[in-house]
Amino acid sequence: MSDPALDTMMLHDYLNRWKAGDREAMNELVATCHARLDRLARHMLRGFPNVSGWEQAEDVLHNSLLKLLHTLETITPKTTRDFFNLASVHIRRELLDLARHYRRRRMVSLDHDASTESTPGHGLHPASPAIPEDFETWCRFHEAVDGLDPEEREVIGLVFYHGWTQKKIADLFQVDERTIRRRWSAACLKLRARVDDDNSLNG
Repeated sequence: MSDPALDTMMLHDYLNRWKAGDREAMNELVATCHARLDRLARHMLRGFPNVSGWEQAEDVLHNSLLKLLHTLETITPKTTRDFFNLASVHIRRELLDLARHYRRRRMVSLDHDASTESTPGHGLHPASPAIPEDFETWCRFHEAVDGLDPEEREVIGLVFYHGWTQKKIADLFQVDERTIRRRWSAACLKLRARVDDDNSLNG
């Protein structure tokens, strides 16, 4: 996945300048790819219903970028595709942290409501974002995505977070649609196995 405003040579120039002490290089890199990263954060935020009602995509992206820049101090992505994949990993991790935070906050609010006499509607608003029925399994699924091979992780991300069809992904990567189906199937099998293993260990 490339960005028309950022090619690999530009990316490496920004990173090399930054590591050589040019602090402005990171500002230029973020400015160059901000629109793409903002779209990525907005798409991914939609997959976290108990976060999207409380957090703005800009804040999610800001916190993710801080962690991404820290990672870039020791890791140099080979291509812009690798760079954006790394960014998506940090956005997903930020969203997971926020999802757990708001789940804990909601559970505390519900416990408080149950233990006190209150007027109807006290506590969280009835329209508060929903929490998945099996929250921990849902979190383990998102965490397991990070452990997939890069090509499998991209396919899962584009389907799950962006709603892309396998044909559209095949066109993007310029491969046969059967290749995307194989990556999707392999990724799903790995995710199921990892989530099931975690459930058995925590059961």
